[in-house]
Amino acid sequence: MTPLKVSIVTPSFNSARYIRETIQSVITQSGEFSIEYIVVDNCSTDGTREIVEEFQQLLGSDAYSSGCNSIELKLMIQQDSGMYDAINRGFEKASGDVYAWLNSDDIYLPGALATVTRVFSSYEDIHWLKGITSYIPEGMTSIWRTGRCLLYIQGWIKRGIYGRDHYFIQQDSVFWRADLWKKTGGIDSALSLAGDYYLWMRFAEHSALVTVKAYVSCFRCVAGQLSRDFERYTSEMNKLSPGNEALSTRSRLFVKYERKLPRIFRKYVFRILFGRQEASAVLINSQGEMKRISGEYYDVLEQV
Repeated sequence: MTPLKVSIVTPSFNSARYIRETIQSVITQSGEFSIEYIVVDNCSTDGTREIVEEFQQLLGSDAYSSGCNSIELKLMIQQDSGMYDAINRGFEKASGDVYAWLNSDDIYLPGALATVTRVFSSYEDIHWLKGITSYIPEGMTSIWRTGRCLLYIQGWIKRGIYGRDHYFIQQDSVFWRADLWKKTGGIDSALSLAGDYYLWMRFAEHSALVTVKAYVSCFRCVAGQLSRDFERYTSEMNKLSPGNEALSTRSRLFVKYERKLPRIFRKYVFRILFGRQEASAVLINSQGEMKRISGEYYDVLEQV
């Protein structure tokens, strides 16, 4: 089996505070794969460029020993019209089999890329996947909240339910095959906040999102970050997907009252409200053995 190449894009602008940790989390990944890491910087003035160049020198020195097949760190410095313009430009230069974008204050956990490439290599019908996102507080390096393993219904992604009426699909733990990106044409660069929401809806037109029960990334909670401007984010989401009001209302109500229902009844209430919805996941045990499960949403949920 030919080892996969993973292309990761990080958009940056005056990101010196945390980008060192972000880069370290990428280049210290170990396994049978190659990494193409592209940092797209919007002419930062705070030392971001110098930090990236420092890592380029390190990777090019005899003193550095890579834990994977190869690592190439590229720095693109250019004025852009926003984060999604930078991401699109980064992927225009990408040459990998698997794509992902990692923001300049988030990190991958050890073993993340090994897990992701094993899943893609083992299941050719999986075109995009999502692992578990955990959380790091501002100014710290340790996890303060461990993420949950969540399932996603393809039709709900297409209708824009996740993020607006249900939990988010957090981008830091999403990976996809290069051909899926090329089919969808990337992100609408006119967007300011909801580019991930846009991309997931486009991806779901072609393929189901598969959950991987593995901790792969951490989202850093930082004051002032764009993702916290939820009012503007919601406004963009609503413009992208007016949605089905009846489905949105039912999903919001179910999310609100699900945990108050006796466990034995949840599956049947869900089926009455939404019909038979399918979900898919890959489980990984402590020995690293993988198991693919697919079926009705609650039957899969009971196993993850």
